[in-house]
Amino acid sequence: MSMDSGFVIAVGTAVLLMMAVFIIIFVAYYQQKQAKQQLSLKELQAQHRRELMAATFRGQEEERKRLAEDMHDGIGTMLSITKMSLNQLERKLGGEVQVGFEFQKTRSMIDETMTNVRRISRNLVPTTLERFGLLAALEELIDRANDGELEVQLTYPESAIQIPPALELMLYRIAQELVNNAIKHARATHIAVQLLCLDNEIRLSVVDDGVGFDFDAIMENRQGGLGLRTIESRLNVVNGHVTFDVAPGRGSQIHVQVHLHDAQPVDLLS
Repeated sequence: MSMDSGFVIAVGTAVLLMMAVFIIIFVAYYQQKQAKQQLSLKELQAQHRRELMAATFRGQEEERKRLAEDMHDGIGTMLSITKMSLNQLERKLGGEVQVGFEFQKTRSMIDETMTNVRRISRNLVPTTLERFGLLAALEELIDRANDGELEVQLTYPESAIQIPPALELMLYRIAQELVNNAIKHARATHIAVQLLCLDNEIRLSVVDDGVGFDFDAIMENRQGGLGLRTIESRLNVVNGHVTFDVAPGRGSQIHVQVHLHDAQPVDLLS
């Protein structure tokens, strides 16, 4: 083999090696670019899902406001007018004992209905939350839940917690759902609600001594697990997280975590 042919072979080998390296680099670059595109697509899809869920929850809050206004301005006003008319009718009919008793019983029924209308309106639209913030609204929620057979406690930091209004509404709705579940389904006699702010992170915990539940079975039930799925969906909007420490036959511990710097500024109050 001559020197020229050896040189040609060496050059050819070098060119082939360079081409092989180029192909490898190109394939790696192409795969990396594809991976980035897929990641970007997933991020866009996740953001789109968050926006859809935020729009859904915003629509729910608007519908709740409309229903609360209709109940207060429509049903509440009609009940007040009915009570006034009843009082006028009683004065016209005179003071017969039996008639007076029936009027008093009817007035009591109207008063009870008016109280229920106000209670439902407050549940639909927590006006205390809008006026005084999350802590005051949670205190009101706890006060309404406490009775002779049920004790509900609320603990929170002494220092003020700065939480965006939309996030306050979300945390209130989650606490409302969890406390109602503990009362209605877990049949708890003691419920502890705790709100903490640690290292730019909001933590909400609801602990009860109820009968517990099978988390997987509940989540498989489209109706029964709706409230828990709604909690997860609400937290997904702000990149939050919920932990369910639950099991049948024992109390439940449910912990919610939201990093304030990760929370998207989603407006649920408009």
